[in-house]
Amino acid sequence: MTAGELNLAWARRIVGALAECGLEEVEVAPGSRSAPLVLALSGVAGLRVRVHLDERSAGFFALGYGRRAGRPAAVVTTSGTAVANLLPSVVEADLSDVPMILLTADRPPRLRGADAHQTIDQVGIFGPRLRCEADLPVPSEAGLDAVAERARAAAASAVGPPGGPVHLNVAFDKPLQPKSPDSWRRAAALVARPRPRSPSSRTVGGPSHDKAGAALVARRLAESRRPVVVAGPSDDPDAEGPALADFSARLGVPLLADPLSGARFASGTPPQAHPIGAYEHFLRLPEAVESLAPDLVLRTGRTPTSFALETTLERWTAARQVVIDAGSRRKDHQRLAGDYVRAPAGETLSRLACADGDAGLRQDAGQAAWASRWQAVEAVAWEAVETALDDDANEGAYAAAVLEALPAGATLFVSSSMPVRDLDAYGRPSPRGIRVLANRGANGIDGIVSSALGCAAAAEPVVCLLGDLALYHDLNGLLAARDLDRNVVFVVIDNDGGGIFHMLPIRAFEPAFTPRFATPHGLDFQHAARLYGIPFADATTPAELSSAVRAAVARPGAEILRVRTCRETNRRRHEAVRERVTERVGEILRRSP
Repeated sequence: MTAGELNLAWARRIVGALAECGLEEVEVAPGSRSAPLVLALSGVAGLRVRVHLDERSAGFFALGYGRRAGRPAAVVTTSGTAVANLLPSVVEADLSDVPMILLTADRPPRLRGADAHQTIDQVGIFGPRLRCEADLPVPSEAGLDAVAERARAAAASAVGPPGGPVHLNVAFDKPLQPKSPDSWRRAAALVARPRPRSPSSRTVGGPSHDKAGAALVARRLAESRRPVVVAGPSDDPDAEGPALADFSARLGVPLLADPLSGARFASGTPPQAHPIGAYEHFLRLPEAVESLAPDLVLRTGRTPTSFALETTLERWTAARQVVIDAGSRRKDHQRLAGDYVRAPAGETLSRLACADGDAGLRQDAGQAAWASRWQAVEAVAWEAVETALDDDANEGAYAAAVLEALPAGATLFVSSSMPVRDLDAYGRPSPRGIRVLANRGANGIDGIVSSALGCAAAAEPVVCLLGDLALYHDLNGLLAARDLDRNVVFVVIDNDGGGIFHMLPIRAFEPAFTPRFATPHGLDFQHAARLYGIPFADATTPAELSSAVRAAVARPGAEILRVRTCRETNRRRHEAVRERVTERVGEILRRSP
């Protein structure tokens, strides 16, 4: 083989091995040094290859795909700063245990650190955020089988458990490609021998067999008279959400369900489950925190979206707190856990729910009254919240309107900052069968557009609720909507800046606040929609938005719907709702024994 043919054969072994392991989705950012990898992709059946002009958007697209599909997409880049642009998506994939495969082309070692063009130190560039990393040697005929094995090992590490990003740094020397297309086609025949496909999606491994952990949780429940489950954002909501709802229903345990837990909107939720969702409002009332104080808190998922719930966990000092989690990182930044069970939460609680009375898990009259108290507070709180759902100045009303418009089976991808908080505070629990996803590993607003589009590549329809700054941050991602034949609706809450800062004490610090925190930009996003050829429309009331979303979800392709609001007016409306809730909840608590 010539050097160019060897490069292509090397790339084909890598790509072929990944395909054997179940790789189906590849994001390519154009470049010269990655030419062997890009050419190799062309000859592999069953691969969907998409081109992104921005590496950062490509990374987040792969992240969204992996989050929704539960199996990795690969990202192919050229060398240099192209690789560095993947770091934000790698950080999120690591913290969220989302599978992802990074294939970065590089110069051969002799050119590194020697002033060669477009050459940086790519080895270790992602730090400790990877499940595995390999700086592959320059191609050689003797190493073809070995490099395929390295690729297979990387694919297995990406899936986990726990899943996460893996990095194959692939060095190529010139000439990068064969001398002619005919040589390219001849080299294509040098693919590795077919091997059986190995598992390609998220699996449950060793921790699922932690029966000791389940037994510990059973003991804590048997000792408890006032248990609650706090379900935070889940990395696997499809599996955990229904299991948590079923556990709550069978054992009568109040379930405080974050919208990202998979439990608040799970389909088929038993009628007696009644997930609790208005806690962001009523747990701001000291009387409620005291009256509803549990003696046992079972925690699953990440830190709750709700600030009120997060701070309340610190105030329930008399309660034993048990974290049940099988992820790659400890989830107890407040250091409140008396027990930490390393096992999948959904599987563990399902085992206990099916124990059929074992270990004294059936509720007594006192526990039934305890659960009823939570339900009474929840009902009163939602009655107060829903009086604001037609308020065209309250951004929470628009979040509720989007949720109400979604068909069963749809995915709602929600941005960090205010959109996810508004969904938490205004999204009433219901067995709608709606999947809610977000990038809550690092809680950033970057890459939201691309992540939502990546979700749509795995399943549709997808509605993305985001703010104007998040849209601005990832405008480049809209290009992928042009070639993605999927239904994606972007709902932009445009308050001309950072509305979340108006919810914080810093808002009083003028004249620094407005230009340096709120950051009004004056951008009109309909021009961006026109640039990318995406239909655009405005909605001025929650009812109008709900109708527009319902219609857009029924049409193919991408659309952008905008709602314009005032940051300061929105803050005042939020405060009015909280005051109304706490007043009503206070009344019912004072009447209760």
